[in-house]
Amino acid sequence: MIRPALFPPALLPLAMLTAAAALPALTAAAAAPAKSAPVAAPVVWDKVCSRCHLTGVGPELRGRALPPEYVRTVVRGGLMAMPAFPHSSIDDGTLDNVAKYVAASRLPKPAAQR
Repeated sequence: MIRPALFPPALLPLAMLTAAAALPALTAAAAAPAKSAPVAAPVVWDKVCSRCHLTGVGPELRGRALPPEYVRTVVRGGLMAMPAFPHSSIDDGTLDNVAKYVAASRLPKPAAQR
Protein backbone atom coordinates (compact mmCIF):
# COMPACT_ATOMS: atom_id res chain seq x y z
CA MET A 1 0.00 0.00 0.00
CA ILE A 2 1.23 3.48 -0.85
CA ARG A 3 1.23 5.92 2.02
CA PRO A 4 0.17 9.46 1.08
CA ALA A 5 2.95 10.94 3.21
CA LEU A 6 5.67 9.02 1.30
CA PHE A 7 4.15 9.30 -2.14
CA PRO A 8 2.77 12.63 -3.39
CA PRO A 9 -0.80 12.21 -4.69
CA ALA A 10 -0.03 14.29 -7.76
CA LEU A 11 2.39 11.57 -8.96
CA LEU A 12 -0.07 8.69 -8.49
CA PRO A 13 -1.42 8.77 -12.09
CA LEU A 14 2.15 8.75 -13.44
CA ALA A 15 3.08 5.83 -11.19
CA MET A 16 0.02 3.88 -12.35
CA LEU A 17 0.85 4.50 -16.02
CA THR A 18 4.43 3.39 -15.49
CA ALA A 19 3.31 0.21 -13.76
CA ALA A 20 0.74 -0.50 -16.47
CA ALA A 21 3.35 -0.02 -19.20
CA ALA A 22 5.72 -2.49 -17.53
CA LEU A 23 3.06 -5.16 -16.96
CA PRO A 24 3.07 -6.72 -20.47
CA ALA A 25 6.84 -7.16 -20.39
CA LEU A 26 6.74 -8.74 -16.95
CA THR A 27 3.87 -11.03 -17.94
CA ALA A 28 5.61 -12.13 -21.14
CA ALA A 29 8.82 -12.88 -19.28
CA ALA A 30 6.97 -14.93 -16.69
CA ALA A 31 4.99 -16.83 -19.32
CA ALA A 32 7.98 -17.64 -21.53
CA PRO A 33 9.15 -21.21 -21.00
CA ALA A 34 12.66 -21.63 -19.74
CA LYS A 35 15.02 -22.99 -22.35
CA SER A 36 16.31 -26.38 -21.41
CA ALA A 37 18.88 -28.67 -22.91
CA PRO A 38 17.62 -31.05 -25.62
CA VAL A 39 16.54 -34.46 -24.37
CA ALA A 40 18.60 -37.46 -25.50
CA ALA A 41 17.08 -39.20 -28.52
CA PRO A 42 16.95 -42.73 -27.02
CA VAL A 43 14.94 -41.38 -24.09
CA VAL A 44 12.39 -39.71 -26.39
CA TRP A 45 12.25 -42.79 -28.62
CA ASP A 46 11.61 -45.09 -25.66
CA LYS A 47 9.07 -42.85 -23.93
CA VAL A 48 7.18 -41.39 -26.91
CA CYS A 49 7.89 -42.82 -30.35
CA SER A 50 8.08 -46.51 -29.45
CA ARG A 51 4.54 -46.48 -28.04
CA CYS A 52 3.25 -46.48 -31.62
CA HIS A 53 6.23 -47.40 -33.79
CA LEU A 54 7.05 -50.62 -31.91
CA THR A 55 3.47 -51.79 -31.31
CA GLY A 56 2.12 -51.89 -34.86
CA VAL A 57 0.12 -48.66 -34.59
CA GLY A 58 2.68 -46.81 -36.69
CA PRO A 59 5.23 -48.22 -39.16
CA GLU A 60 8.62 -49.52 -38.09
CA LEU A 61 11.08 -46.66 -38.58
CA ARG A 62 14.33 -48.30 -37.54
CA GLY A 63 16.64 -49.46 -40.31
CA ARG A 64 14.85 -47.55 -43.09
CA ALA A 65 17.52 -44.84 -43.52
CA LEU A 66 14.88 -42.10 -43.45
CA PRO A 67 16.45 -38.68 -44.01
CA PRO A 68 16.45 -36.52 -40.84
CA GLU A 69 14.69 -33.72 -42.78
CA TYR A 70 11.81 -36.09 -43.58
CA VAL A 71 11.51 -37.23 -39.96
CA ARG A 72 11.45 -33.60 -38.75
CA THR A 73 8.79 -32.65 -41.32
CA VAL A 74 6.50 -35.55 -40.42
CA VAL A 75 6.92 -35.01 -36.68
CA ARG A 76 6.09 -31.30 -36.96
CA GLY A 77 3.23 -31.60 -39.47
CA GLY A 78 1.90 -35.11 -38.93
CA LEU A 79 1.07 -37.59 -41.68
CA MET A 80 -2.04 -39.74 -41.91
CA ALA A 81 -2.40 -41.34 -38.43
CA MET A 82 0.80 -39.71 -37.18
CA PRO A 83 -0.14 -36.69 -35.05
CA ALA A 84 1.74 -33.42 -35.38
CA PHE A 85 4.06 -32.55 -32.50
CA PRO A 86 4.31 -28.74 -32.22
CA HIS A 87 7.15 -26.80 -30.62
CA SER A 88 5.24 -26.89 -27.33
CA SER A 89 5.55 -30.71 -27.35
CA ILE A 90 9.11 -31.15 -28.58
CA ASP A 91 11.76 -28.48 -28.96
CA ASP A 92 13.88 -28.17 -32.11
CA GLY A 93 17.06 -29.49 -30.46
CA THR A 94 15.35 -32.63 -29.19
CA LEU A 95 13.61 -33.14 -32.54
CA ASP A 96 16.95 -32.85 -34.35
CA ASN A 97 18.40 -35.49 -32.01
CA VAL A 98 15.46 -37.85 -32.63
CA ALA A 99 15.57 -37.32 -36.41
CA LYS A 100 19.29 -38.19 -36.53
CA TYR A 101 18.71 -41.16 -34.21
CA VAL A 102 15.97 -42.57 -36.45
CA ALA A 103 18.02 -41.93 -39.61
CA ALA A 104 21.03 -43.81 -38.20
CA SER A 105 19.08 -46.60 -36.52
CA ARG A 106 19.25 -50.24 -37.53
CA LEU A 107 16.50 -52.80 -37.33
CA PRO A 108 17.35 -55.17 -34.48
CA LYS A 109 17.95 -58.81 -35.36
CA PRO A 110 15.18 -61.23 -34.41
CA ALA A 111 15.74 -63.00 -31.08
CA ALA A 112 16.49 -66.36 -32.75
CA GLN A 113 19.43 -64.87 -34.71
CA ARG A 114 21.14 -63.11 -31.80
